[in-house]
Amino acid sequence: MTKLYYTRSRGRAETTRWMLAVNQIPFENILIDTAEKLAALRATGKLPFDQMPLLEIDGLNLSQSSAMIRYLARRGGLYGDTDNEALWCDLIAGAVSDFSETSLKAVFQPTDEIAISEQQATFDKFAPCFEARLKENGTGFCAGNRLSFADVILAEALSSYLEWIPDILGPTPLLKALNETVLSQPGIKAYLTSGLRYPKPDNTCVIDIARVLQRSLPPHFPEPNRFVPGS
Repeated sequence: MTKLYYTRSRGRAETTRWMLAVNQIPFENILIDTAEKLAALRATGKLPFDQMPLLEIDGLNLSQSSAMIRYLARRGGLYGDTDNEALWCDLIAGAVSDFSETSLKAVFQPTDEIAISEQQATFDKFAPCFEARLKENGTGFCAGNRLSFADVILAEALSSYLEWIPDILGPTPLLKALNETVLSQPGIKAYLTSGLRYPKPDNTCVIDIARVLQRSLPPHFPEPNRFVPGS
């Protein structure tokens, strides 16, 4: 069984989960919910940079989310059909990495209003560029004339924005259509309705992460350094 090691959250493991799902690869979330479990995982030598997530698949120990995504894209034939299409997959993936950063940080903001405002600003910056690319390509996909990993990870990033701002895709019909196409994939549909999909991040999620990583909570939390050793 393929195993994905991470905290009780979506975080930087979520794109990998979507890529496993679209490839219909069964997997298990291995929960790292204490500092001791993380220390034990590090002691195995499976984390070359001492960072999660860790994906165990095909007899390999894969670290770094971008590498996992591309491995699964190649494994599933989702990297385009030409060098030019592969290049566009990488270009979109780079932009999605920047685009998703704001939604990843949303739960750490002191108020929902700030989280929503920052996400709207980031969406307004990136969404017209994604929309323009879809228009230019003219196939309904980011690269080539069929689904690629660029489409999957873009839809994954959009899913977080949509949880905070449900009507955010109104001004971008091509992006909305692409999102619906990705969500209609059998593996994605099955994953999103399964117990493998963690709920929208909340304060409990933030506390769990800080406890496992033994780092400070955001300053608006009471006792923000409660998990920092020696504090």
